[in-house]
Amino acid sequence: MIENSKDILYIVISFCIIWATVFLCWMFYYAGRILKNTNQIIEEFRVRLQALSEAISYIQEKVESMSFLMSTAMKGAGTAVKDIIKSKAKTWMEKKSDDFNRTAKEAVDKAVDATAAGMKKAANRIKK
Repeated sequence: MIENSKDILYIVISFCIIWATVFLCWMFYYAGRILKNTNQIIEEFRVRLQALSEAISYIQEKVESMSFLMSTAMKGAGTAVKDIIKSKAKTWMEKKSDDFNRTAKEAVDKAVDATAAGMKKAANRIKK
């Protein structure tokens, strides 16, 4: 069977090739498992990132709707306050206008009375 040293060399090389093949198969198996685990981790990360993205979008929509409602409420409140102030100012102006008109009428009446009294005195002097 084994006739010379060359046959021993071929047997040793055959065993080395078998061990190298086993080693490479083992290495490829573990590399595949590592890649599979990495793929699972990345997929889980994507799912969680998607859930986070959806949560942020949901919160953003709620904030935008609340902002719209608040701005609408503030506009409505601003309009209501403006109308109240306008009606109060109108009432105050009417009251003050009435007060001013009464004061002006009293002043005119006094001026007319004073003028009438002065004319009466002048007429009495002319008569004398």
